[in-house]
Amino acid sequence: MKKMKIPLLYALSFLCSVLPVLIYFLINHESYISTTPEKVKLLFGGVLAVAILITKTIGVLKINSGITLFALVFAFAYLLEGIINDLLIFSFLALVGEVLAFIVRLIIKSQREKDKLEKTEQAIEKVIAKTNGRV
Repeated sequence: MKKMKIPLLYALSFLCSVLPVLIYFLINHESYISTTPEKVKLLFGGVLAVAILITKTIGVLKINSGITLFALVFAFAYLLEGIINDLLIFSFLALVGEVLAFIVRLIIKSQREKDKLEKTEQAIEKVIAKTNGRV
């Protein structure tokens, strides 16, 4: 169970990032997908957003270039044009999700440090047991 705790916390962090925006989108999806091209663009925009969130959650995403950043901004603006009117609400919900995910990532960091401390304590106990208390 202990080995499953960190991956489950990563999954919770991802869900915290996604769920506020996803719930609002699902509630109002009829107004965003009135035509087939809008459906396709939103699908690709959603896939891109999920891919970026996954890579961010696992710590792989590093945007070091302004070109990369603005290419992503352009791609999102084009693909998610159908929801641009609600951008204020979506950005707020994304912020709420990121705050929740940040809290979960703090818990992950704390858990990793506890695990390291326990391993160190176990190693010290083994050394003490092998040397009969003489270190």
